[in-house]
Amino acid sequence: MVENNIIHHQQQRWYQDNRPEMAYQIGDLVLWHKGPVLARSGRKFRNRWFGPYVVIRALPNNVVELESTNGEPIGKPINVNRLKPYRSPDFSGVPTMSTAGETESIKAA
Repeated sequence: MVENNIIHHQQQRWYQDNRPEMAYQIGDLVLWHKGPVLARSGRKFRNRWFGPYVVIRALPNNVVELESTNGEPIGKPINVNRLKPYRSPDFSGVPTMSTAGETESIKAA
């Protein structure tokens, strides 16, 4: 039991030391994790990532400034540990079931 805990924590430490640095460029779309305060609303499966937001400026010490997609600035710098890249949903070529039971493909709009 103790040996398993030691190995587990050593692996976590290795991951933290060797994980890739997240570097965002100006114009990148990101999702923002606003923290556990908003997540404590009583709903277990609530979405905790908000966005997408646009990176408008990269500051030193892994900090960026964001604005919403309609151009409103957020107003405070955000650490990159609270961000993840935004990937737009692309449903082109995903098979779906039609009402007749035949498979169709969803076309991207």
